[in-house]
Amino acid sequence: MTIEWDRATGALDIATLKTLFDEGSLTPEDMIDIVYDRIEARGDDHVWIHLIDRETSRARARALMADPAAKALPLYGIPFGIKDNVDLAGVPSTSAVRAWARMPETTSHLVQTLLDAGAIPIGKQNQDQLGMGVVGVRSDFGIPQCVFNERYISGGSSSGGGVSVGAGLVSFAVANDAAGSGRVPAALNNIVGYKPTPGLVPRSAKSQAGMVGTENFLTLTMADSVLLTNLGFRHDPSDPFSKPEAQGFRVSAAPAPATFRFAIPDAATLDTDGDAESARLFRESVARLETLGGTAVEIDMTPYLTAAKMLYDGPFIAQRYANFGDRFDEDESALCPPTREILSWGRKYTARDVFRAQYIIAGYKQQVRQLFQTVDLIVTPTTPSTYTIEALLADNIRLNAKMGTYTNFVNLLDLPSASIPAGFRHDGIPMGTMLTGPSLGDDLVCRVGAALHDALGIASGLTGKPELAVAS
Repeated sequence: MTIEWDRATGALDIATLKTLFDEGSLTPEDMIDIVYDRIEARGDDHVWIHLIDRETSRARARALMADPAAKALPLYGIPFGIKDNVDLAGVPSTSAVRAWARMPETTSHLVQTLLDAGAIPIGKQNQDQLGMGVVGVRSDFGIPQCVFNERYISGGSSSGGGVSVGAGLVSFAVANDAAGSGRVPAALNNIVGYKPTPGLVPRSAKSQAGMVGTENFLTLTMADSVLLTNLGFRHDPSDPFSKPEAQGFRVSAAPAPATFRFAIPDAATLDTDGDAESARLFRESVARLETLGGTAVEIDMTPYLTAAKMLYDGPFIAQRYANFGDRFDEDESALCPPTREILSWGRKYTARDVFRAQYIIAGYKQQVRQLFQTVDLIVTPTTPSTYTIEALLADNIRLNAKMGTYTNFVNLLDLPSASIPAGFRHDGIPMGTMLTGPSLGDDLVCRVGAALHDALGIASGLTGKPELAVAS
């Protein structure tokens, strides 16, 4: 069956492209030209730190087309972007710090897995420096903007990835998520960001191997996230945080259970920062979950909100300093002011402080384990609200912390989570709803997330409401 698809605006989800390739409507080489034409049409949107040239990408596509066995590969001809702290051999990596640019000789295992599966890399993408931030304004390479309104932030730290998928430039983007970097840009660009339980996907950014967090993908559908993440699950003994359970671990987008229970913030701990539209969209997501068979249970989120603040506003920032401190101490001026200030906080904490913080987090892990004895999921807004770029530049650190209200605690407590589109505010800005499950409870997060997205009934990215993609 032939599907209708527009070269300028058609969705790039993996299932659609596979259908187009199978029916012969497009070839991978055609798709490369479409992708680069779309990138050129957007102009300088600050998405790309290093864009691979068109002819190199076309040559990759032709090589796939010349291999009779390649068409059976799960990602045959699928275009993707890579966050700039994940390595692709022969392409510079900067982590958005111009002075720290380096040329990797090897490709990260996750990216190599994607290449072996037939995917075609388009380039390295912008981010908040060193992955420190969830707003997308802390970079030496410009500020990517929300695809629906250029006055608003894109979210970060995987800012370029969120914009590229939301704008229909690539099918998916390789990201990583410690504080919300793969969920916040998903929420603000009307796409999906599923973050596995830490330790199920080996860390590709070896310079950050000691951080809480995990590699993940920004996608148009939960089905795409499931396909991609299943390729990435692997136990890697060389990664000290890799979980043995990762070997053979799988998730699905199968139908959600007929009944399930989910916790939501009570009135005192539901934070939408005065944004009535964000509150409305969250209520609507809760109602959709109830229609799907869920039962909402209000809880006091205070312990988890307290844990969230500890990721940056406490001794855990010393972990960032442990990773980057040597380079930072050589030349602090290489970093933009907010990144520089936050990283400097890591100098002031002692081992005693860190151990005390670990004891507190261990207590919160016990609390959340008890909570998951009575509910299946925690459901919150992905972010309380969103802000203009102008507002972020004027009040960077405080508003960045506000954006991480519900995302920051998740990795600290060893949990999986997914941001699912929640619809649009009346001004046309999208928001997200976040589903968080127990450690290793990824399959339920994905299944309920897929059902929630389907129930929304709005396409992802710009294809959801293209008339809302305005300049101001």
